[in-house]
Amino acid sequence: MSVTFYKLKMMLADKLFFAAMIIIPMLITVAAGYALRYEKLNTIPVAVVDEDMSSSSQLLTDRLKGKEGISLILAGREEAEKMLENSQVEQVYIIKPGFEEALERGESEGLIEMHSSPSSYSAGFVREVVAGEAFRLIMNNMAANSVTSKYDELGIDMGSGFRDEVIAYSDSFWEPEPLMTIDYRELRGTAAESVDRVSMPAATASSAGLITAFIMFFMLFGSGWLVEERTNGTIKRLSAGHGAVAVSFGGSILALFAAGILQVVMFGAILKLFFGIVLFNGVLSYIALLSYLLAVVAISMFLSSILKTQAQLQAGAPVIALLTGFMGGCFWNFVEMPERIRLLSLLTPQGWALNALNGLLLDPSDASAMMLPVMVLLGASLILLPASYVIIRMQLRKG
Repeated sequence: MSVTFYKLKMMLADKLFFAAMIIIPMLITVAAGYALRYEKLNTIPVAVVDEDMSSSSQLLTDRLKGKEGISLILAGREEAEKMLENSQVEQVYIIKPGFEEALERGESEGLIEMHSSPSSYSAGFVREVVAGEAFRLIMNNMAANSVTSKYDELGIDMGSGFRDEVIAYSDSFWEPEPLMTIDYRELRGTAAESVDRVSMPAATASSAGLITAFIMFFMLFGSGWLVEERTNGTIKRLSAGHGAVAVSFGGSILALFAAGILQVVMFGAILKLFFGIVLFNGVLSYIALLSYLLAVVAISMFLSSILKTQAQLQAGAPVIALLTGFMGGCFWNFVEMPERIRLLSLLTPQGWALNALNGLLLDPSDASAMMLPVMVLLGASLILLPASYVIIRMQLRKG
């Protein structure tokens, strides 16, 4: 533990570098979340403000909630406008006071006020859906007005519930679907395939990828003292003491592991406090992350054992971290990666880690999403850590 403490102290001595390993991925995460906030999702977020608070306006909102592809949020006017400004929704629909009374009179102008984001690609589609449901209510009331008016001309009194009966009969022609519909399809160059697609917020997806990339970056640079100790003769002197090399080796592993945990905790806390992004959900996510962290520590120790100079480590660390980061899917939404690229990403520890973490972000209780990645990462650790120690002992014998 003493070795661990002092080596951890050595790692954190460069406070600026440690801060950069947290601040840089955090800034990229926020920028990526902002830039990708318009990526294609399974649902279109829409806010509805009900200022009429009538049975007709309630019926309209209930029907819109059941529409596939629309995520409906009920809010007040000020809250909805703020959500639109912050790009949390693409459109705001305000059901104006007197909505139900206007419907009963057969009026159709100025019933709903619409505010749309200028960057929205789906405004036309949602407008058609809302207008279709409003038109349904308008036509039912027009039918009721027409029938009751005709009965009044004939002097036939059908009672107070007759109008509702006519509306219900008119509305039955819309079920199970309207007589005419508009079918929206996304045209592609290849044959359509039926697949289950999932999405998550862009900032969340980018956060998981970036922290895994920068853990690798920090660990590779953080293990540089192993190269330095070998070149300046420290490890050779340690070999004179019984078991001293093993103690130093174990302390190095624990120090790297503790520094990685500190990096993740600070990164996750800042995202949660300032940006409301929850990076890890549940115990399974932490197990997956710790297994990745141990694998990265093993990789960094292995590279430090075979690289001969500090210059080689400084030159190789960024290349390895960036190459495996891109290949592993750290810099884009891993969930949406094509299958061939996804398989290629599994050649990297980042790919296995993101495979587990993003699966758990979608379903925190799905243990099957992390079982195989954790086993692969722990297996890599159990191979590389002993190999690193053996290489160091062989170098000491040759020396």
